[in-house]
Amino acid sequence: MRNPLIATILDLLKRNLGGISEFNILKALKEQFPEFNQLAEDDNLQLFRQHFLIMNALYQLQASLWQDEKIELSITALQIKILPANTVKQGGSNALSNSQNTKLAAYYLDWHEYEKTDETEVSRLINSFYQRMDLEGEKQSALDILKINTPTPSRAEIKQQYRKLVKKHHPDAGGSPEAFIEIRQAYEQLLH
Repeated sequence: MRNPLIATILDLLKRNLGGISEFNILKALKEQFPEFNQLAEDDNLQLFRQHFLIMNALYQLQASLWQDEKIELSITALQIKILPANTVKQGGSNALSNSQNTKLAAYYLDWHEYEKTDETEVSRLINSFYQRMDLEGEKQSALDILKINTPTPSRAEIKQQYRKLVKKHHPDAGGSPEAFIEIRQAYEQLLH
């Protein structure tokens, strides 16, 4: 299904040749189309639907611009921009060949994803996001506790550093039980 927002978004891109954020696209669409503010009663579901419709239009536009005109539409988290022809690499589009971009495009081009996502699913997605954020913070904390400076250490590096610190902080060696437990928790966090 052809997204009815494509023409409006293309006009926004034409008026913002230096690039435009998704937020500014959303703002413009909300001003131009009052019904865009009535996609759901739940605020989170409404925002998801608005975002989905914008991204669907952008990925449809990206594919058609490339296929028809060999013009690249760059879609990033902070900026959507039509790229000058001289920035496109010979033999293919930068944006269309990126595997992460390909996965995102497949998701947003699948209308079933829009239809199946309800309040419960949006809530699950938001919670999953916050859990991943918490885990990243916990990972950094665990790296700090084990005094590991590498952001992605190998299992062998983690075990080696753990053993080194356990020798020093084990209660049987005169160390603090609290420090030992903290070291063990960090070790467990990094191995899982």
